[in-house]
Parts: sequence; C-alpha cells; structure tokens
Amino acid sequence: MEKDFHREFTKCPQCGSEDRFFEQLANVAKERGLARKEWEFHLQMSEGIVVDPAKAEGALIGSEAPGFGIMTDVCMECGCIYAIDLTRIDKKKSLPSAQPIPHGKSQKGRPLINPFSVS
Repeated sequence: MEKDFHREFTKCPQCGSEDRFFEQLANVAKERGLARKEWEFHLQMSEGIVVDPAKAEGALIGSEAPGFGIMTDVCMECGCIYAIDLTRIDKKKSLPSAQPIPHGKSQKGRPLINPFSVS
C-alpha cells in the first residue's frame, strides 16, 4: 500500500445515492449559524495504528508505525453505513501524556504530610 494512500467515496456502495445523513445535518446546522462553515460532521471518525500492542510498548519514542484514518456516514436512501474517507498515515510514538496528581496526594495516591505542620 502506498504511504500516501487516500480515498474519498461520494456515493453509497449499496444504492449509489449521494445523500448522507450527517452531512445533511451539518448543512442545516451551518445554515442556522449553529456550526462553523469549515466543520465536517460524520457518524464516526477513527484513527489508530496497526501494531501488536506488545511490540508497541518496546518501540522507541519517535519511531513510526503504519496507521489509518477513517470517516463514516449513513446513506439517507438505504441506511447503509459506509466509509466516506480512508487515509493511510504514519503515526510517531510520543511520550505518554502526564496524568495530573490530585492536590494533597503523592504520586502513589497517599496523603502528603507537611513536615512543618505543628498539629
């Protein structure tokens, strides 16, 4: 598969209709000023990587893995749920996001003791 694979599907594969439910909802919201003109609405947007989780754990920060992006919608004629956009992407491994530590707790969840407290 090419590294820059990208396909858009404008018609329902089942019946050939070009009317999509969430696309139409987005148009109504835009007409009423409830959504930005550049926004796109879909039934589902997903992205991920295709790697064994056990292998991903040992991968170095900055290493790349093959990934995907997919957007789906629903045909207004026959109800078929289908991909309207498929993209192959490379995702770089990054540092895990920092988890906030609750106020007054240690990193292990234990209460903090103030050594200067007189009580």
